[in-house]
Amino acid sequence: MSVLQSAWELLSHIKPRDVVDIVLVAMLVYYLARLFRRTRATSLVNGLVVVFLVVLLSTGLPTLNWLLRGLTVAGVLALVVIFGPELRLALERLGRGGLFSSALSPMGTQRQQSAVNQVVDAAYRLSEEGYGGLIVLERQSGLMDIIRTGKTLNSRLSVELLLTIFYPGTPLHDGAVVIREDEIVAAACALPHSESPGLSTSTGMRHRAALGLAERTDAVCVVVSEETGAVSIAVNGALSPRIERPQLTERLMALFEAEQEQFGFFFWRK
Repeated sequence: MSVLQSAWELLSHIKPRDVVDIVLVAMLVYYLARLFRRTRATSLVNGLVVVFLVVLLSTGLPTLNWLLRGLTVAGVLALVVIFGPELRLALERLGRGGLFSSALSPMGTQRQQSAVNQVVDAAYRLSEEGYGGLIVLERQSGLMDIIRTGKTLNSRLSVELLLTIFYPGTPLHDGAVVIREDEIVAAACALPHSESPGLSTSTGMRHRAALGLAERTDAVCVVVSEETGAVSIAVNGALSPRIERPQLTERLMALFEAEQEQFGFFFWRK
């Protein structure tokens, strides 16, 4: 009973403004976490959290505490520099009312299925036409560094647009297309090439680029060979050559369904 009484006494002292305060802080932490998730500087954020915890534990060691406090300040300044473009984008979206509304309308299963079908349709249409293609589907790892190397589109995903982009001779056909949810974010993006010594000398540049990104992030890369017409998929540091259409659809759906279950309802939105 003493525990229940203590809990009741604690709750009785909570005022409505305290609840509002906690909710606002939780929302701020949530949106900052989403902002960091779209970049590849997550490790820096994790490092700052570790340093902050060590600072709290080193209050009895003045010299170490002073040094760690200095590192924390430097890390915060580094975050401001690194996340400058993302912070500007977040403020612009907040001004348009998009920062909060996006969290209330996550991508559903129907839109997810539609996006996967359009990517698969485009890949095999490219294969039939004898065109090469490199399509990157963003997952949890942020690809802002990759997106900045290309041309920003922010266009609705469609088979026709993907075919137009990869049509030989068009200004954007050389490079990768980055897709976030059901939107083509950018085209003509440069990807890091794989340096794996086990790759065959016959492995094409598109496949090396796809594997290179799959080795560094959790992105899914769909590759269409211009020479053979074969469709391949690179994910989790592995390249699966010559995947058939039903298997590609099933694989993509399984990957994104697993991601949705892992990260929950709100984490589908940018």
